[in-house]
Amino acid sequence: MLITLIFLLVALSAYALLGGADFGGGILEATLRRHPHLQEKIQETLAPVWEANHVWLIAVIVILFVGFPAVYAEMMTMLFVPLLLALLGIILRGAFFTFRKYDPEPEIRRGFYTLLFRASSIFTPLMYGLIIASLLSPFPVILESDVTEFSDLFVAPWFTWLGGASAVFVFSLFGYVAAVFLFGEVQDKADRAVIGQRVMQFFAVTFLSGGVVLAMGAATGTVSWQQALNPIQLMAQAIATMGIIWMWCSLKQERIAAMRVTAGVQMMFILGGWFSTQYPVFMRFEDGRELTIWNCHAPDVTLYWLNLGLIVVLALVLPLLGYLYHVFRAENPI
Repeated sequence: MLITLIFLLVALSAYALLGGADFGGGILEATLRRHPHLQEKIQETLAPVWEANHVWLIAVIVILFVGFPAVYAEMMTMLFVPLLLALLGIILRGAFFTFRKYDPEPEIRRGFYTLLFRASSIFTPLMYGLIIASLLSPFPVILESDVTEFSDLFVAPWFTWLGGASAVFVFSLFGYVAAVFLFGEVQDKADRAVIGQRVMQFFAVTFLSGGVVLAMGAATGTVSWQQALNPIQLMAQAIATMGIIWMWCSLKQERIAAMRVTAGVQMMFILGGWFSTQYPVFMRFEDGRELTIWNCHAPDVTLYWLNLGLIVVLALVLPLLGYLYHVFRAENPI
């Protein structure tokens, strides 16, 4: 079971990093409207992760569906509204990115395509933030609840002030990762200065909104002070925060690889801190019931074959992804 959980965390981390860079490209583009020449560069930067990032989202879904079916069923029931909206955002974003690129008469509809591409790039991470925050709070029990209003059952659990702060956090984190990746793609000094400013600005918003999430969670009782002051959580967030010093130094010296590695490490520690706050619970309910990694996993034989299948798939997929990135690097050296 622990091996399956590790696979889940790896897939989630990979999607957060690569999907974050992907969605962040649209977020970053929306902040660079005065620099239209950078739009093409953003598209080039998105190219390799655009092709492959949802492999990891599919992996997360498959692992939950097969390895933790009770969690999958409850999430798809209680959170179907934000999940459906996030899926809609993914579809619209992909569609209008493609239309903008390949429409035979792009100038006629380019503004419309660009608007919807940017809007869906912003909207989808906001939904992710709302979903993440909702997992910290207890969900109503549908069959045993006196509440019958649709909004109370399926909207109120995730549409909260804490969810709003979490949404801003995810939005700014994705923008930060995208800005870090884009910095290495531009060569002009003035362009690098602009992107460097975005790196620091997005991190500042990420830091502030992350603090608001923790403070609001503790103040409202959604996150206990024991969870908020969890040593692993504090260490992870301290390392992620202190990483900005290394990022600033690397930014000044234009050490591209160091910047990207730092962003990846920060993302890993942020996810690790969130996981340590949740551990070992996936979801809580108002009747006191909890779905944990210990009481909701599939039978051992199912986990065995799932783990074996994941090992085989990774052995096939990772070399192909490496080749994909190599091809794009050969055409667009970084």
